[in-house]
Formats: sequence, C-alpha cells, structure tokens
Amino acid sequence: MTPRALDEMTRHERSNMISLVAQTLDDLAEDAEDRGDRVSAGNATYLAHVLRGCGHHEADLRATEILLEQGISYVAALSDRYCHSGDAVCDDDDHDEDDHDEVFQSEAKVLH
Repeated sequence: MTPRALDEMTRHERSNMISLVAQTLDDLAEDAEDRGDRVSAGNATYLAHVLRGCGHHEADLRATEILLEQGISYVAALSDRYCHSGDAVCDDDDHDEDDHDEVFQSEAKVLH
C-alpha cells in the first residue's frame, strides 16, 4: 500500500484510521487503569474522544493529522514505558527499538 496523506484518503479510509487509533487508545487507557496509572488512562481516553470528534469534520484535516500523530506516539511511548517497567512481560523481539523506528516512519509517511 502506498502511503497517503489524510486528504488523499477517502472518507471511509480516514474514518477507519481514526477508529483504529482511538480504539487502541481506549485499550491503552484500560491497561493503564488496571496498572493504577489514572493520569495516563485519562489522557488516552481524552485523546480518543477528541479524535473521534474530529472524524465528523472534514474542514480541518491538519488538526486531525496532528491528533493522529499524537495518538500513535502516545500509544508507542506508554507501551514502551510499561514494557520496560518490570511489571510487564515483553520479549525483546517484540519491542526492538529498530522495529519502533520502522513503525513510526511508516505511520509518518501515511500521515504526510
């Protein structure tokens, strides 16, 4: 699949991307809450709600792009923090820094 900016995607494709990131943030919020990290849980929940709200307005795709980037970055950062906190089981193969860089570069190409 060729990376495309949001304005090059169909409404359905944009909606799917927003839903995917928002659902991932919801899952992360639940995990954070289970760990007692109420601040991170709240932040993930609020970001998911804002993203879903942006999905209904096509006027400002740049704002939606920024929120998607922030959501993806927040999921990666918090997941990495939990993985290295000692209370989670993480395989080094699953959380390799090079893999994270590759995913971020791939997501950045899609959004830009």
